[in-house]
Amino acid sequence: MANYRCIVMSNPVPGRESEYNDWYDNRHMDDVLSIPGFVRAQRFEYVASLSAYPPGFKCLSIYEIDSEDIGATIGELTSAAGTSRLPISEALDTNVSAFVYRARGPARQKDAP
Repeated sequence: MANYRCIVMSNPVPGRESEYNDWYDNRHMDDVLSIPGFVRAQRFEYVASLSAYPPGFKCLSIYEIDSEDIGATIGELTSAAGTSRLPISEALDTNVSAFVYRARGPARQKDAP
């Protein structure tokens, strides 16, 4: 079974940050995790840039996927989006970027001192 990461960058609609965060934390991530193959989710907030330009997104979500057929897994996610199975909050800015990457090897970890 192949291992993937789905990287999603998004922003709340200005003035609706609380609603966006509530929906994302208390509804959306669990809805995505109900899709077969999605096994882990974590959210991040932008704090600093290592390049000349800051990203256009404040929020980052990383979903771990284990799938034999990533096309079918992503297809199930996209067909559920906007339905009662995976509702989309109006507090989510519609300018969203999402990408799927396949793992090229095992994760590495720093040895304890």
